Amino acid sequence: MIAMLVIVLVSLSTYFYASTIGHIKNELKAEAKNISLNYTVENEYNSKQDISLLNRLSPYKIKISKNPNRKHLDSTIIPLKKDNRKLYLLKESFLDDKMLLEIERDITQESEYIRTMYYIVTFMLVAGILFIIYYSSLLSKKIMSPLETLTNQFTNMHENLLHEIKTKGLPSEFETLADSVNLLITKVRTSIKYRQELYIGTAHELKTPLAVMRLKNQITLMKYKKQDNVKEALEQNIASIDTLNAMIHNLLEFGRAEGAQFEQPERLNLIRLMASKCEEYELLAHSQERDFIYHFDIPHFRINVQPLLFMQIFQNFIQNALKFTPKGGLVSLDTRMDPDHFIIEIKDEGEGIDESKDFFAPFKRSVESTGAGLGLFLAKNAAESMGVVIDLKNRKDGKGAVASIAFPLNRFLLKD
Repeated sequence: MIAMLVIVLVSLSTYFYASTIGHIKNELKAEAKNISLNYTVENEYNSKQDISLLNRLSPYKIKISKNPNRKHLDSTIIPLKKDNRKLYLLKESFLDDKMLLEIERDITQESEYIRTMYYIVTFMLVAGILFIIYYSSLLSKKIMSPLETLTNQFTNMHENLLHEIKTKGLPSEFETLADSVNLLITKVRTSIKYRQELYIGTAHELKTPLAVMRLKNQITLMKYKKQDNVKEALEQNIASIDTLNAMIHNLLEFGRAEGAQFEQPERLNLIRLMASKCEEYELLAHSQERDFIYHFDIPHFRINVQPLLFMQIFQNFIQNALKFTPKGGLVSLDTRMDPDHFIIEIKDEGEGIDESKDFFAPFKRSVESTGAGLGLFLAKNAAESMGVVIDLKNRKDGKGAVASIAFPLNRFLLKD
């Protein structure tokens, strides 16, 4: 639009200038032609006209004189300046090159008009550009407003908290886009729901025959004496069945976790929630001949959080810490703040971990572990769904491992 405005205004000003100057030049040429046609004899002009009177009445200053060298001179217009005035001087020879005609035309007023016209065009150009920029800004805001609305809704949505986009207040042009996105969200939610039901259904179907097999092995085991070889085989079968049951339990937990990912966040005091659970873990630790202490640096940390997902991570870390801490050992929980995160740290007094291994991968476990290796994998999935960062590493003092949960403040603390 700015380029078009510049082209239009420049074209108009050029046309105005060319037409004005062209008109003046044509007038000079017409006057010269009139004189040359009406005065055909030398000195006839002076005898028929009073030059001084003609100069007063005419906008032209006319001078006719003898051509000194009788050299032919075509009509030539020369721009001049005299006493801050702008002039056009036309010269041409006539009467068989005997006479020289000079017509002087004052164009100062027209030049002022042209200069004023340039000022007006410049002002219109600047005003037009400012208007276009202002109008474009308003138009952009009007266009970007629904896009920002959609962007904000997308920002607060991830694969585990899918909800339909609100189309109320959107321009009709964006409603089709929002409807298409809502259709896609519905398909994704349906797919995740079917997958969740498949996990849970499969786990339940596997648990039933395993329970029957375990029960029959136990009954058969009671019929044999200690020295029988069959007894050892049955005990191994029962141990294998227990391992399978643990894996199926983790599959059930995974299915439930996927369901929890669709849980709507609640605004709650995370410190109070942890404090209520820590009292239970303190009793659990004492029952396992271990100590558990906890300390919170701040009295409250109120955020929007999904309690089930958080407890899945929190419970897994504390249970692992109690499991790998020897009897008489200590498990501690601390919280701290840095400029970007609120951090929860759970320290144990076990033998530490091999940091070259990825314990958050499925079925990864330490040599001492008797679990299925899915607990930390489920905790990692829950952390990704919530938007927190979890980590597991050895303590700097070499007396065990430390598991941490970091809440980015720009994601949690600043949300309504």
